[in-house]
Amino acid sequence: MSSASSVTPGPLNPGNVVSAAFRLYRDRFKTYLKLSVIAFLWVFVPIYGWAKYSMYTGLMARMAFQDLTNHPETPTEARQQLAPKLWSFFGLAVLLMLIFFGAYIGSIIVAVIAAMGIGFGGGAILSPLVGEDLGVGIAVVIAALVAIAVLLLGLLWVVGRLFVAEVPLAVEKGADASASIGRSWKLTKRSIIRIQFVVLAAYLVTVPILMVASFIPQIGLAMVEFGSPTYWVIYAVTIVLGFLGNMFTLPFWQAVKGVLYYDLRSRREGLDLTIQDSPV
Repeated sequence: MSSASSVTPGPLNPGNVVSAAFRLYRDRFKTYLKLSVIAFLWVFVPIYGWAKYSMYTGLMARMAFQDLTNHPETPTEARQQLAPKLWSFFGLAVLLMLIFFGAYIGSIIVAVIAAMGIGFGGGAILSPLVGEDLGVGIAVVIAALVAIAVLLLGLLWVVGRLFVAEVPLAVEKGADASASIGRSWKLTKRSIIRIQFVVLAAYLVTVPILMVASFIPQIGLAMVEFGSPTYWVIYAVTIVLGFLGNMFTLPFWQAVKGVLYYDLRSRREGLDLTIQDSPV
């Protein structure tokens, strides 16, 4: 096994998931970065290139999982295993996009209904107590906050349930796009809060890169006149830095998914270092 063998097997807490992913990424930094560059270059090729990008993201997650299960693979070995599933990865990406879009619309509908109920009901209750104008104003503010909370919680719940959706497709024999989604949905049951903590911790790790690649350039754009030569120079730099930032952070996020998938299987199935032949 690679130097990633220092990662302790068995169930992990959110902090350990992220630290394990970081060590895996660090130990194979050049390999992961090369795979990330290749993945992003494929983005510029419509359809087929998008399928290749999706496959490479799954490949990185697979390599992280294989390291944890003491079955390390080279990129060539992993690519040979995933090449027959190329279009399954593309199908998975399309299905996820449709699911997230549906979840967004559904969350908006629920948020609007909740906001309207609280707005009308709260206004009727508060108006006799504090006056009509103040009562309606307070009710509107509460309704807006509830609507935002419902929208965010709804989206975070769906994202959490499907956070590792590409990993079963990359790891498990016989898995296809729909089975991989179902597998993620099953494994993440009762683990949403833990997953959100993992995502938050992983995000904090990437903040320094985000500062350089996104936040600081955006501040620079806000400080110059829109449409000026300086503005377009900074804008071009922002795009390049954003692209480079994503190249550096993508392998880390995929390693997080690989480790989290390992952790979820350890908790729910008592993972015994044997990759199951078919999804459940």
